[in-house]
Amino acid sequence: MKVILLSLIIATLGMGTTHSQTVNDFARMAKAKLELGDYQSAINDFSSIIRLQPEYEMLYQAHFGRGYAQFQLGEYEEAKTDFDRAIRIYANDAEVFFWRAYTKYKLGYRPSSEIADYNRAILLRPEYAEAYFNRGQAKIKNGHLRSGCNDLREALELGYEDAETHVRIHCGSP
Repeated sequence: MKVILLSLIIATLGMGTTHSQTVNDFARMAKAKLELGDYQSAINDFSSIIRLQPEYEMLYQAHFGRGYAQFQLGEYEEAKTDFDRAIRIYANDAEVFFWRAYTKYKLGYRPSSEIADYNRAILLRPEYAEAYFNRGQAKIKNGHLRSGCNDLREALELGYEDAETHVRIHCGSP
């Protein structure tokens, strides 16, 4: 999952020639720092991009990237704020809904709030196995065992191998 997310952030940050050289420089540095796991430095570079107020796609990626780095550092409130901002800029990326839902889980939000974001992630990417898995877990926590088991089984069918154990625990058999 992290590899997919990093690839998406990195690919988008490397796009475009219409940005000022300064924004592109910060984007390249943030990309490299994410790859190295230097999340605090990546946050600083993403913050610099945001201060420079680039066009919306780069601004979206900067908020999303900074949110992801903050999540990795356990700064969940800050991560959620950036994911919220990213969604206000561009609400058609399954990844940002997935990560906001996961952040809500870490913050102790009600499972129904997580489920809403996982619903959106799955709507945007119908074969998003990890979103089905996490949504299934949230549904089970919310008292909806049958629906949660359906999601866990769907995650397993889509190739998310970690779901098998949870299907056995919560649902009886795969």
